[in-house]
This record gives sequence, C-alpha cells and structure tokens, in this order.
Amino acid sequence: MLTAIGPRPTPRRIVAWRHAAPLADVARRHAGVARRRGAALLVVAGLAGCGSSRELPPAAGPDRSPPLARQPAGRVVPLAEAPGGDAGVRAVVDAGRKLAVVRPTERTLELFDRATGERLASAPAGAGPTRVVAGERGLAYVIDTAGDGLLVFETHGRLRILRRYPLLGAPYGVAADLDAGRLWITLTARNELLELATSARPHLLDRHPTVRQPNEVAVGPDGVVVRGETQAQVLAPRRTR
Repeated sequence: MLTAIGPRPTPRRIVAWRHAAPLADVARRHAGVARRRGAALLVVAGLAGCGSSRELPPAAGPDRSPPLARQPAGRVVPLAEAPGGDAGVRAVVDAGRKLAVVRPTERTLELFDRATGERLASAPAGAGPTRVVAGERGLAYVIDTAGDGLLVFETHGRLRILRRYPLLGAPYGVAADLDAGRLWITLTARNELLELATSARPHLLDRHPTVRQPNEVAVGPDGVVVRGETQAQVLAPRRTR
C-alpha cells in the first residue's frame, strides 16, 4: 500500500458573519431587483424568439413597496381627497403635432402624426417602459420601470434617445410641471418621490418620503399629490422657475 508523504493541508477557517440580517429581510430587500433583472433577461429571450407577440414577456409594473421607514413628507390625506395622476402610455408632444405612445409589451416608443394618424417612427425604450410624459421643446420622458431608469427622447425631428438617467428603486408614477421646470417620479421599491429639473439633461433636486405604494403622482393647484395603496399625501406648493 502506498502512503502519500507531504505537508498536511491547512484546515479551513469558518468565519461567522456578525450582525447578519435575517434571511427574510435579505430576500425582501432584493426581491424587487431580482424581478427587474428577470424582466430584462426575458426581453432578451423574447427578442431571440421568432418575433411573435405571443412570445413577448409581460409588461412591467410597479414593485410591491416595503413597510414605511420614514414619515411621509407633507400632509397625509384620505385617497378620496387626492386626484389621480393622468400619466399613462400616451402623451402629446412636439407642440401638439405628434403623439408619443409607449408599448409596454414590445418595449418601444412609437411616434404618430396627430393630424393624419400616420406612424412616423419607433424606437427601443428600455427593459420595461410603463409611462410617458411630454417635456419642453419636443422632449418626451419615458419611465423604464424594469430598467430602473428615466429615458429622454427627442421627438421634434428624428425620434431618438438622448439620455438615460438611472433611478434605482422601480420608478413608476410620473408627472411633469413644465411651468415650474419640475419632473416628479415615484419609486415604489423605496416609498420615495424624486424631484428632478426638466431638460434634455435632467438632474436630481430632492427626495421626499411618501406613503406606502406610491403608484401615482399628480401636480395640482394645491401642490404635488402622491396616491398610495390606502392613503395619499399632499406636498408643499410647487415652486416656480
């Protein structure tokens, strides 16, 4: 019988993590990110298929919000006292001449002539677009919920994407206040409202804690209104330029 001769292997050291978060908390924290990454992978898989609309992945939607960690900003009111947001998959752009339409399942933004109904152009719109609103000077802002981003499109001439601004936290609700130069976007995975400056290069101005599940936001005469699952809130009156 042969006996191996040589140095003994060094025993492995097992290190225990201190203050490790419970597995349930870790799973909940990363569930939304996993869903959005999965949606992006499904887009790739769908594009690799034969192109049939039946094989396309489902449209993206808002994340389920975690319990509140902060007191909502402004004044909390019943849902019945809060107007709903009007942002959806359509927006009139380019000084009223064109209609921008998000196709959530196809992951595209289409542009139509409002006078004739003719489809003028189509462009990819991220991993999971859900909402579109009009901006100044022919701009269109598309919320890419699955891709955690804001997409800025030019619609005045050739339809093209100008910029992608990252918004981690499942962006969903959106409202534009062009008189004040503000873009309001909710993050459903963070119970948060973002305040951005409108332009071809939008940038973050402030963050505001919201009610739970902030799926809608609207701008009215009394301020910015966020609608959640069971409550709503009214923030301070909007600023002007």
